[in-house]
Amino acid sequence: MNLASISLSAVLARTASVFLGRLLLVLACLAAAQAQAQHVYYRYVDEGGVKVLNSTIPSEYAQKGYEVLNASGQVVKVVPPAPSEEELARNAEERSIRERYAQLKRRYSASREILGAKKRRLANIDTNISILKGNIHNLDNQIEKVMDKAAGYERRGTKVPEDLLSLLSDLRAEVEIANELLESRKHEKTEVAQRYDDDLLDYKRGEELEKQSDAATN
Repeated sequence: MNLASISLSAVLARTASVFLGRLLLVLACLAAAQAQAQHVYYRYVDEGGVKVLNSTIPSEYAQKGYEVLNASGQVVKVVPPAPSEEELARNAEERSIRERYAQLKRRYSASREILGAKKRRLANIDTNISILKGNIHNLDNQIEKVMDKAAGYERRGTKVPEDLLSLLSDLRAEVEIANELLESRKHEKTEVAQRYDDDLLDYKRGEELEKQSDAATN
């Protein structure tokens, strides 16, 4: 091996050593920068109203909201306060109203249609009530006539025929059934009116929430 070959090998070895040293330095710097970037701090407000910056955050303060900062002091994330029980209840109510409103919109295109449907349904029930009242009135008249006949027999000292007594019993049973149906129809009318009123209220509240959402979006 001549002198020139030895000198070239030495130069290459020294160059490789310098390059490797610089590469390790760069990798170390990158690792340090990455570790620094991953290190975060939390800024929150304690019970005294003082802002605190720490590497950890107690759970009771985390519920009240906090900021996440990187090692350079830059805010990288803002965590809002956890909703209160009142807010949770209000949000749940709003979700319920929106769901109900979506159901109602499949049946009605406007609140006036609910009023129209209510009017028609109540009118139908009122017709049934009128028919039942008419039937009860007719049955009462028949009972009165049968009782007059029975009284005539009794005034004459004659036994009231069994068929007349049976007819009177049947008529009274029919009146009892008719009165039960009448009360049922009256109760139904109250429930139907309340149901439509509830639908109307839910529709209007859902409509208002929809307007608020549209306004917030625009």
